[in-house]
Amino acid sequence: MADSSLKEVRCYTMSGASDRVIGLPAEWFDAEVSKHALYQATRAQRTNDRAGTASTKTRAEVRGGGAKPWRQKGTGRARAGSNRSPLWPGGGIIHGPSPKRWRNRVPRRLRRQAFASALTARSRDGMVRVVAFDRFDEPMTARLARALEQWDAPGKVLMLVAEADENLLLSGRNMARMTIMKFSDASALDVLDHDVVVVQEGAWETRPSPAGRAGEEGLNG
Repeated sequence: MADSSLKEVRCYTMSGASDRVIGLPAEWFDAEVSKHALYQATRAQRTNDRAGTASTKTRAEVRGGGAKPWRQKGTGRARAGSNRSPLWPGGGIIHGPSPKRWRNRVPRRLRRQAFASALTARSRDGMVRVVAFDRFDEPMTARLARALEQWDAPGKVLMLVAEADENLLLSGRNMARMTIMKFSDASALDVLDHDVVVVQEGAWETRPSPAGRAGEEGLNG
């Protein structure tokens, strides 16, 4: 990762102790907040999450309508050729939705900029906690819940880790207010959808710099 200035914060342990200060890379946690990048990245992600399965039937697709309801003249009623006209109950739908593929591509560098902007916004609000995790030898939700209380992490919590830990994931799976993700997989929308961001110490080293080359690898940029 490229050299950059550091933003100093306290580092917590699993027991809640905070006896040392570490430096966070300013490129992630003290960057310039770009509202444009945040808008483009979050809008694209919400668009790409759409299923695109909404569907209605036209008058050619609905069942029935083969016979003319009544003769053309002499009844005193309006002319009608089918009881599946869009004007009739049970008829086809005019200009209704049909299945489509929603896809909005955003450049990788812009996604990284948006992620850094979201982390910076949470950091400036005092809603970022850095934790030196102890390994979970077995799933233990109570231990994780106690740690959250010690870290002063109210509301919805996003936990960003360096590597996937199955026991940690199982420990937080049934905690409705917590989401656990790899730092390299998280997006700006993930950060903005949570009140507090808990980052594992060193997890930011698993993701290329926001100012990196467009060709660098990374799932979410």
